Amino acid sequence: MPTVANSSLTYEILMYLNSFYFGMFAVCELCMGMFKAINLPSPGGGKTLLEFALLLFLILTESGRIYLGRKGNLTERGLPILIGIILTIPSALATLYFLRFQYYVLRLEVILCSIQLVLLASEIFTAIMCLIAIYRPSNPVK
Repeated sequence: MPTVANSSLTYEILMYLNSFYFGMFAVCELCMGMFKAINLPSPGGGKTLLEFALLLFLILTESGRIYLGRKGNLTERGLPILIGIILTIPSALATLYFLRFQYYVLRLEVILCSIQLVLLASEIFTAIMCLIAIYRPSNPVK
């Protein structure tokens, strides 16, 4: 029985979980954005449009990141995983914007964005471990 945990299985589980969580996260952010645009005094239409454009950017970036991470993990190729790690940076920055820098930040947004950032951090760690496992030279058979 191996004593080392399989990083690709852990990475796949995290990516699978995040694919469902992010779908719920995006729908909640969209609904809260519409709620704030309708019910709260807006600083201007440009700021609201900027936040919706940033949400669209986050949806595209995160979807691509999850797709590339899962594809690279299942095919055991390092390049898609590496691109997924790089795409984590703009995804984390956009999530951080929704967490801290919006004009109005709801308590539910703080909770959802914090969970998303924890998922992103744990996925980066496991993706790096998966890359190490992929590029580690194999032991010769004796």
